Amino acid sequence: MEVLMAELEDRLVLRHIERDLPEHIIREAQRRFTDTATGYRIAVATVIYRGADHLMMVAFEETESEMVAVSVHPLDERDAERKVIASLHAKQAWVL
Repeated sequence: MEVLMAELEDRLVLRHIERDLPEHIIREAQRRFTDTATGYRIAVATVIYRGADHLMMVAFEETESEMVAVSVHPLDERDAERKVIASLHAKQAWVL
């Protein structure tokens, strides 16, 4: 079960992101990380957004019974790589 935080609902509308996209990204993610600063899980997938393929990320909390999407936005491949590399050096950012 996937739930959206109230603040995320507004962002979906502002960013013209379909409501079911965060769940799709979480379920179909090619890569998953943990954000060591927040403890959120991060799912990264390539999806169609605004008529073209885009790398998108969803930050979410996961419990035994549900996943709560916290944030979703387009992501540049270099941004994802920098977060992972930073985690190797500073024990921060995203870890697998």
